[in-house]
Amino acid sequence: MSSLTQLLVFLAGLVIGLALLPALRHALKRARWPQLHEALERLFPVAQLGTVPPFAKKEAVAELLPPPDPASHPVDPREQQINDSAQAVRSILLILTAVIERTEQAASESSLALKKLRESFERAGLPAEVAAATSRLTEQIDRMVSNNASLREKLASSQKILSAQQRQIEMLRTAVLVDGMTRLANRSYFDDKLAEMLRLRQRYDETFFLIILDVDHFKSINDTHGHQAGDLILKGVAQQLRTTLRESDFVARFGGDEFAVILIKSTPQAAEAVARKLCNSVRERRFTFENVGITVTLSVGAAEATEFDTAESLVERADAALYRVKEGGRNGVFFAENPVSGLLS
Repeated sequence: MSSLTQLLVFLAGLVIGLALLPALRHALKRARWPQLHEALERLFPVAQLGTVPPFAKKEAVAELLPPPDPASHPVDPREQQINDSAQAVRSILLILTAVIERTEQAASESSLALKKLRESFERAGLPAEVAAATSRLTEQIDRMVSNNASLREKLASSQKILSAQQRQIEMLRTAVLVDGMTRLANRSYFDDKLAEMLRLRQRYDETFFLIILDVDHFKSINDTHGHQAGDLILKGVAQQLRTTLRESDFVARFGGDEFAVILIKSTPQAAEAVARKLCNSVRERRFTFENVGITVTLSVGAAEATEFDTAESLVERADAALYRVKEGGRNGVFFAENPVSGLLS
Protein backbone atom coordinates (compact mmCIF):
# COMPACT_ATOMS: atom_id res chain seq x y z
CA MET A 1 0.00 0.00 0.00
CA SER A 2 1.44 3.37 -1.05
CA SER A 3 2.05 6.16 1.47
CA LEU A 4 -0.66 8.25 -0.21
CA THR A 5 -3.18 5.46 0.18
CA GLN A 6 -2.19 5.05 3.84
CA LEU A 7 -2.70 8.77 4.35
CA LEU A 8 -6.16 8.61 2.81
CA VAL A 9 -7.12 5.64 4.97
CA PHE A 10 -5.89 7.49 8.06
CA LEU A 11 -7.80 10.65 7.15
CA ALA A 12 -10.95 8.66 6.41
CA GLY A 13 -10.68 6.99 9.79
CA LEU A 14 -10.16 10.35 11.47
CA VAL A 15 -13.29 11.83 9.88
CA ILE A 16 -15.37 8.78 10.77
CA GLY A 17 -13.95 8.87 14.28
CA LEU A 18 -14.95 12.51 14.69
CA ALA A 19 -18.43 11.68 13.48
CA LEU A 20 -18.70 8.84 16.02
CA LEU A 21 -17.10 10.86 18.85
CA PRO A 22 -20.40 12.01 20.44
CA ALA A 23 -21.75 8.48 20.59
CA LEU A 24 -18.48 7.20 22.04
CA ARG A 25 -18.48 9.89 24.73
CA HIS A 26 -22.06 9.07 25.65
CA ALA A 27 -21.35 5.33 25.77
CA LEU A 28 -18.31 5.78 28.01
CA LYS A 29 -20.26 8.02 30.33
CA ARG A 30 -23.18 5.58 30.61
CA ALA A 31 -20.81 2.63 31.08
CA ARG A 32 -19.32 4.41 34.09
CA TRP A 33 -15.72 4.39 32.81
CA PRO A 34 -14.67 7.77 34.15
CA GLN A 35 -10.95 7.30 33.42
CA LEU A 36 -11.53 6.66 29.72
CA HIS A 37 -14.15 9.38 29.53
CA GLU A 38 -11.82 11.95 31.14
CA ALA A 39 -8.98 10.95 28.83
CA LEU A 40 -11.25 11.37 25.83
CA GLU A 41 -12.33 14.80 27.05
CA ARG A 42 -8.69 15.86 27.35
CA LEU A 43 -7.93 14.63 23.83
CA PHE A 44 -11.06 16.12 22.25
CA PRO A 45 -12.27 19.10 24.31
CA VAL A 46 -14.07 20.67 21.36
CA ALA A 47 -17.87 20.41 21.29
CA GLN A 48 -19.35 17.54 19.27
CA LEU A 49 -19.87 18.05 15.56
CA GLY A 50 -23.48 18.21 14.51
CA THR A 51 -24.80 17.41 18.00
CA VAL A 52 -25.97 19.25 21.09
CA PRO A 53 -25.36 17.90 24.62
CA PRO A 54 -28.65 16.89 26.20
CA PHE A 55 -29.78 19.61 28.61
CA ALA A 56 -33.53 19.31 28.59
CA LYS A 57 -33.66 17.10 31.67
CA LYS A 58 -36.04 18.50 34.25
CA GLU A 59 -33.70 17.47 37.04
CA ALA A 60 -30.78 19.40 35.54
CA VAL A 61 -32.86 22.55 35.31
CA ALA A 62 -34.06 22.10 38.89
CA GLU A 63 -30.46 22.01 40.14
CA LEU A 64 -29.90 25.51 38.75
CA LEU A 65 -32.82 27.00 40.63
CA PRO A 66 -32.14 28.58 44.03
CA PRO A 67 -33.39 26.58 47.02
CA PRO A 68 -36.64 27.82 48.57
CA ASP A 69 -36.37 29.99 51.64
CA PRO A 70 -37.75 27.95 54.56
CA ALA A 71 -38.75 31.16 56.35
CA SER A 72 -40.85 32.38 53.45
CA HIS A 73 -44.61 32.58 53.86
CA PRO A 74 -47.17 30.91 51.57
CA VAL A 75 -47.69 32.75 48.29
CA ASP A 76 -50.35 32.74 45.62
CA PRO A 77 -50.02 29.37 43.77
CA ARG A 78 -50.42 31.17 40.44
CA GLU A 79 -47.58 33.54 41.29
CA GLN A 80 -45.38 30.67 42.49
CA GLN A 81 -46.04 28.68 39.31
CA ILE A 82 -45.19 31.65 37.10
CA ASN A 83 -42.04 32.44 39.11
CA ASP A 84 -40.91 28.82 38.82
CA SER A 85 -41.56 28.85 35.08
CA ALA A 86 -39.66 32.11 34.65
CA GLN A 87 -36.66 30.76 36.57
CA ALA A 88 -36.69 27.53 34.55
CA VAL A 89 -36.78 29.40 31.25
CA ARG A 90 -33.95 31.69 32.40
CA SER A 91 -31.88 28.64 33.30
CA ILE A 92 -32.57 27.00 29.94
CA LEU A 93 -31.65 30.23 28.15
CA LEU A 94 -28.32 30.35 29.98
CA ILE A 95 -27.57 26.74 29.09
CA LEU A 96 -28.66 27.21 25.49
CA THR A 97 -26.56 30.35 25.08
CA ALA A 98 -23.47 28.53 26.34
CA VAL A 99 -24.17 25.56 24.07
CA ILE A 100 -24.66 27.84 21.06
CA GLU A 101 -21.40 29.66 21.72
CA ARG A 102 -19.42 26.43 22.11
CA THR A 103 -21.10 24.67 19.21
CA GLU A 104 -20.87 27.67 16.87
CA GLN A 105 -17.13 27.91 17.49
CA ALA A 106 -16.62 24.17 17.12
CA ALA A 107 -18.81 23.99 14.02
CA SER A 108 -16.99 26.90 12.40
CA GLU A 109 -13.57 25.46 13.19
CA SER A 110 -14.49 21.95 12.06
CA SER A 111 -16.18 23.23 8.88
CA LEU A 112 -13.07 25.21 7.99
CA ALA A 113 -10.81 22.23 8.63
CA LEU A 114 -13.05 19.90 6.63
CA LYS A 115 -13.20 22.32 3.70
CA LYS A 116 -9.41 22.56 3.66
CA LEU A 117 -9.21 18.77 3.73
CA ARG A 118 -11.59 18.55 0.79
CA GLU A 119 -9.55 21.08 -1.19
CA SER A 120 -6.42 19.06 -0.47
CA PHE A 121 -8.07 15.98 -1.97
CA GLU A 122 -9.07 17.91 -5.07
CA ARG A 123 -5.54 19.26 -5.58
CA ALA A 124 -3.80 15.98 -4.84
CA GLY A 125 -4.30 14.43 -8.30
CA LEU A 126 -5.22 11.07 -6.80
CA PRO A 127 -4.73 7.84 -8.80
CA ALA A 128 -7.77 6.05 -10.15
CA GLU A 129 -7.50 3.26 -7.58
CA VAL A 130 -8.50 5.56 -4.72
CA ALA A 131 -10.72 7.99 -6.64
CA ALA A 132 -13.95 6.23 -5.60
CA ALA A 133 -12.99 6.24 -1.91
CA THR A 134 -12.00 9.88 -2.13
CA SER A 135 -15.34 10.77 -3.71
CA ARG A 136 -17.29 9.10 -0.89
CA LEU A 137 -15.09 10.79 1.69
CA THR A 138 -15.62 14.26 0.20
CA GLU A 139 -19.37 13.63 0.11
CA GLN A 140 -19.26 12.82 3.82
CA ILE A 141 -17.25 15.99 4.46
CA ASP A 142 -19.80 18.09 2.56
CA ARG A 143 -22.62 16.49 4.54
CA MET A 144 -20.95 17.23 7.88
CA VAL A 145 -20.30 20.86 6.90
CA SER A 146 -23.94 21.21 5.88
CA ASN A 147 -25.09 19.63 9.16
CA ASN A 148 -22.99 22.12 11.12
CA ALA A 149 -24.62 25.05 9.33
CA SER A 150 -28.09 23.59 9.86
CA LEU A 151 -27.35 23.01 13.54
CA ARG A 152 -26.37 26.63 14.08
CA GLU A 153 -29.59 27.82 12.43
CA LYS A 154 -31.71 25.53 14.62
CA LEU A 155 -29.95 26.63 17.80
CA ALA A 156 -30.45 30.30 16.96
CA SER A 157 -34.13 29.65 16.21
CA SER A 158 -34.57 27.81 19.52
CA GLN A 159 -33.02 30.69 21.41
CA LYS A 160 -35.46 33.14 19.79
CA ILE A 161 -38.42 30.96 20.77
CA LEU A 162 -37.27 30.68 24.38
CA SER A 163 -36.67 34.43 24.57
CA ALA A 164 -40.22 35.07 23.37
CA GLN A 165 -41.57 32.62 25.97
CA GLN A 166 -39.56 34.42 28.65
CA ARG A 167 -41.18 37.73 27.70
CA GLN A 168 -44.64 36.14 27.85
CA ILE A 169 -43.93 34.71 31.30
CA GLU A 170 -42.76 38.11 32.55
CA MET A 171 -46.00 39.63 31.25
CA LEU A 172 -48.02 36.98 33.11
CA ARG A 173 -45.99 37.60 36.26
CA THR A 174 -46.77 41.30 36.03
CA ALA A 175 -50.45 40.53 35.54
CA VAL A 176 -50.47 38.45 38.73
CA LEU A 177 -48.85 41.21 40.84
CA VAL A 178 -50.41 44.38 39.40
CA ASP A 179 -53.95 45.71 39.72
CA GLY A 180 -55.41 45.95 36.23
CA MET A 181 -57.25 49.24 36.71
CA THR A 182 -54.87 51.40 38.73
CA ARG A 183 -51.58 49.72 37.68
CA LEU A 184 -50.55 49.70 41.32
CA ALA A 185 -49.50 46.60 43.21
CA ASN A 186 -52.48 44.38 43.94
CA ARG A 187 -53.60 42.91 47.27
CA SER A 188 -51.58 39.72 46.85
CA TYR A 189 -48.41 41.70 46.21
CA PHE A 190 -49.19 43.96 49.18
CA ASP A 191 -49.60 40.97 51.50
CA ASP A 192 -46.20 39.64 50.43
CA LYS A 193 -44.55 43.02 50.89
CA LEU A 194 -46.08 43.58 54.31
CA ALA A 195 -44.93 40.15 55.51
CA GLU A 196 -41.42 40.91 54.22
CA MET A 197 -41.34 44.28 56.01
CA LEU A 198 -42.47 42.71 59.28
CA ARG A 199 -39.65 40.16 59.07
CA LEU A 200 -37.17 42.99 58.53
CA ARG A 201 -38.73 44.87 61.43
CA GLN A 202 -38.26 41.94 63.78
CA ARG A 203 -34.78 41.03 62.59
CA TYR A 204 -33.14 44.40 61.95
CA ASP A 205 -35.41 46.77 63.90
CA GLU A 206 -36.24 48.71 60.72
CA THR A 207 -39.20 50.96 61.41
CA PHE A 208 -41.98 51.52 58.92
CA PHE A 209 -45.54 52.83 58.85
CA LEU A 210 -48.65 51.38 57.28
CA ILE A 211 -51.14 53.89 55.89
CA ILE A 212 -54.61 52.92 54.68
CA LEU A 213 -56.51 55.46 52.58
CA ASP A 214 -60.18 55.37 51.68
CA VAL A 215 -61.93 57.51 49.01
CA ASP A 216 -64.69 59.40 50.82
CA HIS A 217 -68.27 58.93 49.57
CA PHE A 218 -67.12 56.72 46.71
CA LYS A 219 -70.47 54.93 46.48
CA SER A 220 -72.18 58.30 46.11
CA ILE A 221 -69.80 59.19 43.26
CA ASN A 222 -70.67 55.94 41.49
CA ASP A 223 -74.40 56.43 42.04
CA THR A 224 -74.35 60.06 40.87
CA HIS A 225 -71.89 59.98 37.97
CA GLY A 226 -71.71 56.29 37.04
CA HIS A 227 -69.10 53.59 37.36
CA GLN A 228 -66.96 55.07 34.59
CA ALA A 229 -66.55 58.18 36.72
CA GLY A 230 -65.69 55.98 39.70
CA ASP A 231 -63.01 54.20 37.66
CA LEU A 232 -61.61 57.58 36.61
CA ILE A 233 -61.40 58.65 40.26
CA LEU A 234 -59.57 55.47 41.29
CA LYS A 235 -57.04 55.87 38.48
CA GLY A 236 -56.53 59.53 39.32
CA VAL A 237 -56.02 58.85 43.03
CA ALA A 238 -53.55 56.08 42.20
CA GLN A 239 -51.59 58.44 39.98
CA GLN A 240 -51.58 61.12 42.67
CA LEU A 241 -50.27 58.67 45.26
CA ARG A 242 -47.46 57.54 42.96
CA THR A 243 -46.31 61.07 42.17
CA THR A 244 -46.45 62.19 45.82
CA LEU A 245 -44.61 59.26 47.42
CA ARG A 246 -40.91 58.44 47.30
CA GLU A 247 -39.70 55.71 44.97
CA SER A 248 -38.66 53.67 47.99
CA ASP A 249 -42.22 53.67 49.39
CA PHE A 250 -44.70 50.98 48.43
CA VAL A 251 -48.27 51.69 47.32
CA ALA A 252 -50.99 49.19 46.46
CA ARG A 253 -54.68 48.97 45.80
CA PHE A 254 -55.93 47.42 49.02
CA GLY A 255 -59.40 46.63 47.73
CA GLY A 256 -62.41 48.47 46.33
CA ASP A 257 -61.86 52.18 46.97
CA GLU A 258 -59.07 51.62 49.53
CA PHE A 259 -55.35 52.02 49.03
CA ALA A 260 -52.41 51.02 51.22
CA VAL A 261 -48.99 52.64 51.57
CA ILE A 262 -45.90 51.29 53.32
CA LEU A 263 -43.55 54.10 54.35
CA ILE A 264 -40.09 52.58 54.68
CA LYS A 265 -37.56 53.92 57.23
CA SER A 266 -39.74 56.78 58.37
CA THR A 267 -40.23 58.66 61.62
CA PRO A 268 -43.59 59.56 63.22
CA GLN A 269 -43.17 63.20 62.22
CA ALA A 270 -42.23 62.36 58.63
CA ALA A 271 -45.03 59.78 58.34
CA GLU A 272 -47.62 62.28 59.54
CA ALA A 273 -46.32 64.86 57.06
CA VAL A 274 -46.58 62.34 54.20
CA ALA A 275 -50.09 61.26 55.23
CA ARG A 276 -51.32 64.86 55.30
CA LYS A 277 -49.59 65.59 52.00
CA LEU A 278 -51.39 62.66 50.37
CA CYS A 279 -54.70 63.82 51.79
CA ASN A 280 -54.19 67.42 50.65
CA SER A 281 -52.87 66.57 47.17
CA VAL A 282 -55.95 64.51 46.31
CA ARG A 283 -58.32 67.12 47.73
CA GLU A 284 -56.64 69.86 45.68
CA ARG A 285 -56.63 67.88 42.44
CA ARG A 286 -59.36 68.73 39.94
CA PHE A 287 -61.27 65.66 38.77
CA THR A 288 -63.67 66.08 35.84
CA PHE A 289 -65.99 63.62 34.14
CA GLU A 290 -68.01 64.66 31.09
CA ASN A 291 -67.17 68.30 31.86
CA VAL A 292 -68.49 67.96 35.41
CA GLY A 293 -66.09 68.70 38.28
CA ILE A 294 -65.90 66.12 41.08
CA THR A 295 -64.36 66.91 44.46
CA VAL A 296 -62.52 63.96 45.99
CA THR A 297 -61.24 63.66 49.56
CA LEU A 298 -59.52 60.91 51.49
CA SER A 299 -59.80 59.45 54.97
CA VAL A 300 -56.39 58.29 56.13
CA GLY A 301 -55.50 55.93 58.98
CA ALA A 302 -51.94 54.98 59.89
CA ALA A 303 -50.01 52.84 62.34
CA GLU A 304 -46.34 52.30 63.13
CA ALA A 305 -45.19 48.67 62.97
CA THR A 306 -43.84 47.26 66.22
CA GLU A 307 -41.71 44.20 66.87
CA PHE A 308 -44.80 42.41 68.22
CA ASP A 309 -47.03 43.11 65.21
CA THR A 310 -48.35 40.51 62.83
CA ALA A 311 -49.77 41.46 59.46
CA GLU A 312 -53.29 41.10 60.86
CA SER A 313 -52.68 43.21 63.96
CA LEU A 314 -50.95 46.00 62.03
CA VAL A 315 -53.73 46.18 59.43
CA GLU A 316 -56.34 46.15 62.20
CA ARG A 317 -54.71 49.11 63.97
CA ALA A 318 -54.38 51.14 60.77
CA ASP A 319 -57.95 50.25 59.82
CA ALA A 320 -59.22 51.29 63.26
CA ALA A 321 -57.44 54.64 62.85
CA LEU A 322 -59.12 55.04 59.46
CA TYR A 323 -62.56 54.57 60.98
CA ARG A 324 -61.75 57.14 63.65
CA VAL A 325 -61.39 59.62 60.78
CA LYS A 326 -64.67 58.49 59.23
CA GLU A 327 -66.46 58.87 62.55
CA GLY A 328 -65.02 62.37 62.85
CA GLY A 329 -66.39 63.52 59.51
CA ARG A 330 -63.86 62.12 56.99
CA ASN A 331 -61.27 64.11 55.01
CA GLY A 332 -58.54 63.79 57.62
CA VAL A 333 -55.66 61.81 59.11
CA PHE A 334 -55.43 59.78 62.31
CA PHE A 335 -52.52 57.71 63.65
CA ALA A 336 -53.19 54.62 65.75
CA GLU A 337 -51.92 54.37 69.30
CA ASN A 338 -48.64 52.54 69.67
CA PRO A 339 -49.48 49.46 71.82
CA VAL A 340 -45.96 49.42 73.29
CA SER A 341 -45.58 53.03 74.40
CA GLY A 342 -49.26 53.88 74.76
CA LEU A 343 -48.65 57.04 72.74
CA LEU A 344 -50.10 58.03 69.41
CA SER A 345 -47.67 56.79 66.80
